[in-house]
Amino acid sequence: MPVESGGFQATQKQMTDWLREPHSKPAPDVEVRRLNIYRELFFNNVRDFVETAYPVLKSLLPEHEWDELVSRFFAEHRCVSPYFREISLEFRTWIEGSQTEWQASHPWGVELLHYEWVELAAECAEAQEDAAACQPDGDLLAGIPFVQPCVWPLVYRWPVHTLGAEHPPTFAPPAEPVCLLVFRDSDDLVHFLEVNPVSARLVEMLQAHAPCSGRDLLQQLATEAGYAGPGVDAFLQAGAAMLETLRASGVIRGTRLSRI
Repeated sequence: MPVESGGFQATQKQMTDWLREPHSKPAPDVEVRRLNIYRELFFNNVRDFVETAYPVLKSLLPEHEWDELVSRFFAEHRCVSPYFREISLEFRTWIEGSQTEWQASHPWGVELLHYEWVELAAECAEAQEDAAACQPDGDLLAGIPFVQPCVWPLVYRWPVHTLGAEHPPTFAPPAEPVCLLVFRDSDDLVHFLEVNPVSARLVEMLQAHAPCSGRDLLQQLATEAGYAGPGVDAFLQAGAAMLETLRASGVIRGTRLSRI
């Protein structure tokens, strides 16, 4: 519906335009003091959600660059979700979708945004709890490993989990990528665990395959990795240690109390 000139909607539109860009848009006929209060309330609210979600990114940028980035997001982006908790995702979406120059000068930025955002996503994720009974100290080779419902294997080119003001990123990524597991434990606490690519793949298989024993999964993983003959036994032994490490960290709860 077109905005009627001179009506309430026109005044409202003029005010929202000014709130987004007070330095370039005409202000409505409202007391300046009141306008500034509205501007501070709106902008500071959005900025607080962004800064809470991305403290590491903020620490890596000069203050003026960060302020400009958040100001342009506030002015340019039209949020799809009405939920406050989604503002951090909207900010990430805006950078990924439209800020190509910023990405070119900060090639690590998109990965860091994702890494910082995923913690909030893991906290808020709605996962259907598996009602199957679990034996915490069950045999992970003979039994069916019971994985936490909220686990995400992630691969990054930059070591995003170590970045900060004291450890700034390099422009070019390191030679080896970083594999991380993000998971929410039984107490709803979010954890990040650095693992090797084989362990990350094992977790993917635990999540994707129909229930089968840990030994069967490791044999499938050995085939994928090209192990054959005597090498399979050594791989299975190393795989058993991987499963125990995942249990000790909280990614695996134990084994299912059901037959294969």
